[in-house]
Amino acid sequence: MSHKEEWVSIQIDAPFIYNEQTTKETEHVWFLFHGYGQLAEHFIRRFDILNPITHHVVALQGLSRFYLDEKYEKIGASWMTRMHRDRDIVHQKKYIEEVVQNRLLSIPSFDVKRNYFAFSQGGATLLRWLVDAQPEVNALILWAADIPTEFTPEDFSFLSEDSKVIYVIGDNDPFRSFLEIEKLKEFIKQLNCKTEIVTFRGGHSVNRPTLKNVLQNHHLI
Repeated sequence: MSHKEEWVSIQIDAPFIYNEQTTKETEHVWFLFHGYGQLAEHFIRRFDILNPITHHVVALQGLSRFYLDEKYEKIGASWMTRMHRDRDIVHQKKYIEEVVQNRLLSIPSFDVKRNYFAFSQGGATLLRWLVDAQPEVNALILWAADIPTEFTPEDFSFLSEDSKVIYVIGDNDPFRSFLEIEKLKEFIKQLNCKTEIVTFRGGHSVNRPTLKNVLQNHHLI
């Protein structure tokens, strides 16, 4: 039996999580992108080391959700799969743009630092939006994340010389071989901004002590 596929356009509501309301004292805004199988409400807890008075932390969430266990109790989210990949990328960019503009418009001060953090699967999602939107970037932290193969260092020429790009990876991360770490390092070193590669003792997770050290070392906390 033959079959055809067609699409219809619909409008959906998608959530995001943040720590506190913005005020005139807000100095930094953070946009967080979780890894595969995680949820924004859990992921944002890693960033409770930031002062909520001066740091407005926003956790975005993958648009696809699923059960993680056989008892159908634990739920996780995913940014995309290979199925209808191009459509998912379009939907992600629209969602990210809406969240970013929503939060930036809520901040009274125009002199706010704009920081981005992506872990694992969230990295490619964030980078595709960054290249497309080319926003102001004060700090970009990629943690055990891959860089989409379609990009070259020139695609990130919108970053200023003062932008900070930090790549973090655990020395026992089981995904190191898939990520081609040496190529990633070389890619990041070619960016026309301030860059650093950080390795810590650990696996595929956002290690809280390492996170705190990275933020302190770059005056982001």
